[in-house]
Amino acid sequence: MKVHSPFRYNKMESMFGWRHVYLALAAIQVAGLFCGALSLDTPTEIERPNVILMLADDWGYGDVGVYGGPQYPHSRTQVRTPNIDTMAREGAIFTDYHTANPVCSPSRAALMTGFFPARVGIHTALNSNAQSNKREGQVNFLNLSIPTVTGHFQKAGYLVGHYGKWHLGGTKAPAAPPPTAYGIDSAVTFDSNDPGHQLGNASQPYWAGMSSTLIMDNALKLIAEAQVQKKPFYLNLWFHIAHATLDPTPEQLEAYSDGGACRQDELAANQTYCAQQIYWASQTETDGQIGRLVAELKKLGLSQNTLSVFTADNGPEDVMTYHNAQGTTGPWRGRKRSLYEGGHRVAWIANWPAKITAGRVDHSIIGGVDWFPTAAKLAGIPLSDGDMSKLDGEDMSVAFLNPKGSVATPRSKMLYWEWRYAVAGHCWNQAPHLAVRNGTWKFLMNADGTRHELYDMSTGPGAQNFEFQNLALKNPSIVSSLSTSLSAWLKTLPNGPIFTPNNFGCGTFPMS
Repeated sequence: MKVHSPFRYNKMESMFGWRHVYLALAAIQVAGLFCGALSLDTPTEIERPNVILMLADDWGYGDVGVYGGPQYPHSRTQVRTPNIDTMAREGAIFTDYHTANPVCSPSRAALMTGFFPARVGIHTALNSNAQSNKREGQVNFLNLSIPTVTGHFQKAGYLVGHYGKWHLGGTKAPAAPPPTAYGIDSAVTFDSNDPGHQLGNASQPYWAGMSSTLIMDNALKLIAEAQVQKKPFYLNLWFHIAHATLDPTPEQLEAYSDGGACRQDELAANQTYCAQQIYWASQTETDGQIGRLVAELKKLGLSQNTLSVFTADNGPEDVMTYHNAQGTTGPWRGRKRSLYEGGHRVAWIANWPAKITAGRVDHSIIGGVDWFPTAAKLAGIPLSDGDMSKLDGEDMSVAFLNPKGSVATPRSKMLYWEWRYAVAGHCWNQAPHLAVRNGTWKFLMNADGTRHELYDMSTGPGAQNFEFQNLALKNPSIVSSLSTSLSAWLKTLPNGPIFTPNNFGCGTFPMS
């Protein structure tokens, strides 16, 4: 197998090579039109769907086959994700989904609560050490008084499970609540303060490589228990892969080893040998476990009325931080920690055979903050108007059930982001501190009002919408409006850490 450097492609090749991705997505959409439109009715109590949120860790937009895998030129990845791809072809692909933050803990907090994470005092990855959290100006754990999607489903009679990463509080002093305190019936996790219910032994060899199997083992047990109790279930499956440090088993690595030439000699973040194969093998293992889940749902006759979503917490890690971080953001600029698209624009695939038209490609703007109200509405247990008015997210269920192909569902609320810390890697990744998305326009600026950047994010490939061409000087009225909105939003947030000073970034494309 020929190993290509992740940096060997140029700007124009990237843009025009990724046209094939959009054409392929369009082909999937056309094929799905023959499946017909499905009902938009709200489920009755008897028909309430099972709900599964599968959250990969540090997967880039291009790390899933249907978003630009090995069959497309210039994708820079050979990863194979056949089960996720099938889930996409039989469901809906969302091209414009955004996490609420380019790092894990705040991104997860938004999915759980429907709030922008800065509003709940979570700005970056939560530490298990309280002093570190204090130094970074954030809380130690997600506040128990904040309603969560898991608590909402539990109160509605669902059996709720959470398996895999937690990362919403793991301090011993003060003691962070265990995941079960957040409306979860069964939890087996890591990065949590729940020593009696940890996901295996992370110090053992190949723990990372086996973590997806351990997660799925627990998930299938809860699904079986839900059948015994005659309850619908809600599952958070939050995978470790592809976060550092990766440790695929020899059997997993064999899929990309080119006849045994590739092996992992040591479990180390700085290993350079076979870095790409280690990354791809880890992802393919997770894909295989998702296939195992799909097969079990079909066997139990549950697949038709199960809403399954696959997504990621943020964009891929930078190779300068961890060499095995070989993820691709596809056509998008930036990576993990960056407020450019590559840091927060990731895959979002929704599958629900009873309700979602197969083969749809949807260009609606969806945010992580929308998951709570949207999932509740789709399950027939909508939030009250009063509760909805408090959230930063909104109900985007119409986009999920829209039978009209790629016709985007408009949103009423803007999406906002903040990142107060350093950005890893090349200065090309170093976006301003703040960003806002309003329709096709995305605007970024520093917290002190400097460094205005405006991009047209209209659907489809082109030179402007990949954040290559700053349109701020040509559109002063739009800049004025969005900078005012962004400054006003910042003032509504509770006090947080000081923004990293001297955030200049650069305009030099690093891969030419």
